[in-house]
Amino acid sequence: MLRSKYGDRVPIKTYKDLDVFQVSYRLALNISKSARNFPGPEQFELARQLCRAAGSIPANVVEGWAKRFFCGRIQALFASRYWFLR
Repeated sequence: MLRSKYGDRVPIKTYKDLDVFQVSYRLALNISKSARNFPGPEQFELARQLCRAAGSIPANVVEGWAKRFFCGRIQALFASRYWFLR
């Protein structure tokens, strides 16, 4: 259960309701926008790597949500954490 800004309990219906998805998705968008401003050589190597890593975080959250069993969700969330810390 999540809590609204008023403290009410709100059920989690989809992965989009998860704070971790919302934050990681915004992070991926911001990194993608920032990567466009990288200088020439970095734009092709470093920027692409950053975009792939940042994009994999929300993708792993979605994958974990799609799994039917709790252990699968935990495993995907750990994968998201790995890519975030990398």
